[in-house]
Amino acid sequence: MTNIYQKASKLIKNIAVITAVLPMMAWANVSYQMSNPSSEKVNVRLALSRMEHSRGLSGIRPSDFPDTQSMLFVNDGMGDRRFWMPDTYFNLDIIFLDTDLKIVGIEKNVPFHPGMAEPPVIFRTKTYKAQFVLETKANAPFSKKLKVGDKLKWISPTPISEIVLKTRQLQ
Repeated sequence: MTNIYQKASKLIKNIAVITAVLPMMAWANVSYQMSNPSSEKVNVRLALSRMEHSRGLSGIRPSDFPDTQSMLFVNDGMGDRRFWMPDTYFNLDIIFLDTDLKIVGIEKNVPFHPGMAEPPVIFRTKTYKAQFVLETKANAPFSKKLKVGDKLKWISPTPISEIVLKTRQLQ
């Protein structure tokens, strides 16, 4: 028979879990977009946690990731960022951004690698000092004309700074 303290403890744990998960579930329903200097827009999926960062676009088929889609890897600050492409099924443009969403590095048409084992060698980018990394399909109109020094614009009811704060809690 459980006593009142055990029930209260279980209730508190459940409330803590719900409090942590509900805001993230609400964020899943928010629409995020970015625009480039030509005012072209791309829808943004967020990668916030370490697990989401390591999974990235691995295993996603081209038909499940339209040209108008992107993935933004959010980090809590500037740091050395280097990406690799295991278990991917389409070429990517990988765009490294500073805290102001200015492009500090870009690698275009990065080759896919549909597996985790080498050979062949899995492509790895150079290392860039960045806070955010944006991945788009290599043939997406959004990234075609982008170059180092261009600045992207965040379009969302939730400021990117608030998302960065949430990222700190997840990592």
